[in-house]
Amino acid sequence: MMDRKLMSGSWEHGGMMILATLRMNVRPERRRDLLETLRGMLEPARVERGCLSYRLYEDVEDINTFVLVEQWNTQKDLERHIRTDNQRRILALMDLLSEQPDVQFNTVSDTSGIELIEDLLKKDRSQ
Repeated sequence: MMDRKLMSGSWEHGGMMILATLRMNVRPERRRDLLETLRGMLEPARVERGCLSYRLYEDVEDINTFVLVEQWNTQKDLERHIRTDNQRRILALMDLLSEQPDVQFNTVSDTSGIELIEDLLKKDRSQ
């Protein structure tokens, strides 16, 4: 979970955080099956070493589209997670989807919070 605080301008522990996203469009008749399986996977993944966040989101414009967003401390932590039985359950879910899922892995070396917006707005007012 996101217990580690993200500091203005840089990640607290330095290095590269890994952001993984999995976008899935489920067949309407299999929506419940997908949700039940994914819900059961959330907490076990959240307690894995190196997991910063593991969240499932539903698209507000399409109730059959879900996005799983994972944040991992290191590449090694993500690789260890991918090898777990829990994660392998996702592969079994692919038969429930209406199309090929979109999977992305990104490295994040820098992050900011609300202070970035505040700083930009202050600069705009001073010009």
